[in-house]
Amino acid sequence: MEAVKDKEQEVLDLTGLMCPLPIVITSEKIRRLREGQTLTVISTDPGFERDIYNWCSQSGNELLNLKKEGDKTVAVIRKSSGAVEPSLWYWIRFHSLGVKLHVRHILMQLNPLVKKPDHFITFSAISEGTKAEKFLKGRAKLIPIPDEIDPRCGVVLAVKGYDRAREIYEELRREGFGVEAIYRKEEKSYRRVYP
Repeated sequence: MEAVKDKEQEVLDLTGLMCPLPIVITSEKIRRLREGQTLTVISTDPGFERDIYNWCSQSGNELLNLKKEGDKTVAVIRKSSGAVEPSLWYWIRFHSLGVKLHVRHILMQLNPLVKKPDHFITFSAISEGTKAEKFLKGRAKLIPIPDEIDPRCGVVLAVKGYDRAREIYEELRREGFGVEAIYRKEEKSYRRVYP
């Protein structure tokens, strides 16, 4: 990781770091900038393009430019007035959520009394998935996104049965959640079945 300072612009090279570190480090760096300053972030994490777009939308910072240069994603961000970057405590909780979801997924696979989910609802951002799980009050469980669906950081709602998955997907869509698609597990692979 390397930060290079210019008068009003800084460059943060996060090459080689994987999710969630690029977003965590970017958030902490932006938090320390003055309003109006820009930060150019370079990342090789395959999920960074989507993550930085969602993070800017959620934090209120301005995404001035986002482009791919080979295997790198380059984002130029301006710190906006009124922007709210998550605190370090938020990121600690975020990491503990990841651990909790992985443990939950392992226990679901090992417990013979639990109906094994066969449909998975994806989201535009991790925060959309966590809000959706709270909204559903136990009707579906959040787990880490299977690598076969998307190798980047993410979460899915695990559901048993297509009709139930479709019902939950449509309800979440109507309520304004950032749902993307439904995938069905077929042996060791996953196939997008809706939309």
